[in-house]
Amino acid sequence: MSKAKQNSVIPAAIGSKTLFLSVAFSTLALSLSIQFNECRAQTKAPTTTTKAPQAHTSNPSAPTAKTPTETVSPQTAPNAGANNYQKGHAEQSIKVSGTPSKDDLLKGTASTHSKYKEGWKMFLQNPCHTGSATASPTAMPVGKMKWTFPAEGPIDSSPAIYKGVVYVGSDDHFLYAVDERNGRFLWKAELGSKVKSSPAVGEDIVVVGCEDGKIYGVNPLDGKVAWSYATSDRVSSSPCISDGVAFIGGWDGFVYALNTHTGKPVWTFPANHVQATEEEKKIADADHGAKLPGGIGRITASPALTSNVIIIASHLGDVYCLSTHDGSMIWKFKTAGKVLGSPMIMNGLVYFGSWDKTLYALDLQTGAARWKFKGQESFSITPSGANGRIFAGNDDHLMYCLDAHSGKMLWKTPIQSPVPLLSSSPAVTGNMLYCGSPDAHVYAIDVRNGGIKWKYKTQRPIISSPAISTSGVCIGSQDGNLYLID
Repeated sequence: MSKAKQNSVIPAAIGSKTLFLSVAFSTLALSLSIQFNECRAQTKAPTTTTKAPQAHTSNPSAPTAKTPTETVSPQTAPNAGANNYQKGHAEQSIKVSGTPSKDDLLKGTASTHSKYKEGWKMFLQNPCHTGSATASPTAMPVGKMKWTFPAEGPIDSSPAIYKGVVYVGSDDHFLYAVDERNGRFLWKAELGSKVKSSPAVGEDIVVVGCEDGKIYGVNPLDGKVAWSYATSDRVSSSPCISDGVAFIGGWDGFVYALNTHTGKPVWTFPANHVQATEEEKKIADADHGAKLPGGIGRITASPALTSNVIIIASHLGDVYCLSTHDGSMIWKFKTAGKVLGSPMIMNGLVYFGSWDKTLYALDLQTGAARWKFKGQESFSITPSGANGRIFAGNDDHLMYCLDAHSGKMLWKTPIQSPVPLLSSSPAVTGNMLYCGSPDAHVYAIDVRNGGIKWKYKTQRPIISSPAISTSGVCIGSQDGNLYLID
């Protein structure tokens, strides 16, 4: 592998959160590469520090500490059209239009999960982003390498696996297809720039975003580009595909719904889509709080989808619920910090973290806050969920397990990192959780008590989030290799 092309690792400048770290994340997954370092330079939104409990409860015999969880009573959302938030409120839900009934949403979520039992077709497995595999590895992985595949640049993209093929992007400008059984090269598609977006597999198409500002549709059989759609800025958000439509966000602040067969837009949100000028892009890059014309703020999160609604978040701290039919807004929720990770939908609730050091659980139907969990630092990555539990990494280098209904902390486990953040979202199967870390390791954690079962070391930091199949755990590294661990 070309060593010259592996230099987009974490610069020494990321030594302390008090330094000017940059702020541009890839989704899906949150890049520590040059792109990430351009982003994190902005100072985080000021918040009142409420430290999480110190007792480490990954030891089953340890006493359970009181958790920093606030249960929020359901509240009536302000009237439609209310665009200004009350001063002093960190968050507020604004309901704009009708939404499916609660029963329909719950049934729709269950139906969405059942439709994606096979494979790992997109970022965190399914459109809800639960990161929970229904097909566990044939033998529980013990931390040994089965195979590696070398790209020619860092792999921050998270792999998708379907019908024996692994798809993943790289900073070398290629989207790769690899044989799941042995890591054998099948094909590669050259795109216009770095591929930090995680691919999603649809019906006879693979959709992925690219740092050249385009969204690509690629033939899964031969790697030929079937279509491309140009946005106004980078696309590091990962697509979510359902019923022939790919949903994805862009740095230009727009959400795009594209026909997966033609690449033509079904709708955009906001609807008044305009192309930004180069000067406007430079201003937005220099001032991370700035918005490009017409947009909702930079989007690196991947949309989460269920039952005719999608949930999307932006760097301005807003979370939106939109209709999948026409992109109309159903409700909007405001936090006090950036939202970089993707929302996750489970059991009628929407879970996501913010740079205001809070993990939120919102009612999917109304957008009202059900509970909030305060961490010591920011929540920058996407939480996953399974069997009534939420798994969320915090930039305090801890992986938290919370009760999905109440937000009560069940355990917490340290994840080592040389920098003040975690970047790889967790994936779950059976009693095991897997995630990567900036310390270059893949962690295997027992979901019952938080105990670390094993660690597998790569050569560079890990931004990529794992994909799980019957073959094992698949993940990329900034050392330029794709790994399958069993």
